[in-house]
Amino acid sequence: MPGKLCTGKKQNNAGAGRLRNSKSFCEGMAYRASGTAIAKPVTDNPHQAGNEASDAWILGWTIADDGAGGNVSKASLGCCASIPTVPV
Repeated sequence: MPGKLCTGKKQNNAGAGRLRNSKSFCEGMAYRASGTAIAKPVTDNPHQAGNEASDAWILGWTIADDGAGGNVSKASLGCCASIPTVPV
C-alpha cells in the first residue's frame, strides 16, 4: 500500500530509518521467494548483523520461508508487493 511502512514487527513511530527497514523487510521476503531455501539462504542477508535493517530482512525472509510451497498471506505481506508461490 502506498505510503505505508512495514518492518515485520510493530513500530511506535515512522521516520527515515523506518523506510530503510521497510525496504529491507520486503527485500528479504522477495529474496526467499525467488528460490529454494538452499539456493536462497537466510545467511545471504546483505545487511550488517545486529542492525534494524538486518533484523527486518530476516523477518521478511522468515515469513516467506514459512509460506514455502504456497503463497504468503495478504496479512503477512504487510506493505510488500505480492509474491509468487514460494519454492520449498
